[in-house]
Amino acid sequence: MDSLLLEQLQAEDIPLLRPIIEDDGHQYSPEHIRAFLDNKDNLAFVAKLDGKVIGLIYGYKLTRMDPQPPQLFIYSVGIHSDYQDRGYGTKLFRFVVDYARGNGFSECFVLTNKSNGRACRVYEKAGGVASSDDAVEYDIVFQG
Repeated sequence: MDSLLLEQLQAEDIPLLRPIIEDDGHQYSPEHIRAFLDNKDNLAFVAKLDGKVIGLIYGYKLTRMDPQPPQLFIYSVGIHSDYQDRGYGTKLFRFVVDYARGNGFSECFVLTNKSNGRACRVYEKAGGVASSDDAVEYDIVFQG
């Protein structure tokens, strides 16, 4: 029987991230991940199946200028392609939502495209509601 564990990412888990990072085509280094985790306003969560990381969600605590509690901006959600469409993404996403609810966040939010039906279904199953039909994201990219 599969043993699924959902938890906040710890530094000792960094070597276990390689398969999911490579599956998604990211170029993260252990040093960058460690630096990310060293910042208390950065949060990362993993789904482990029988000790193997199969899912990763990370985001940022957004402190507000008004007296409202902080928000959790979920920046990236990923499940290894070998484990998609089995409910693991929904379970991990719900775990993160429950974490935010239980740790004083006013809300959590994630951006996606309507064309990403798989992601939309996960977010809706966790109680997410699309804020509008005309949401637009503008990217301003700086050349390094």
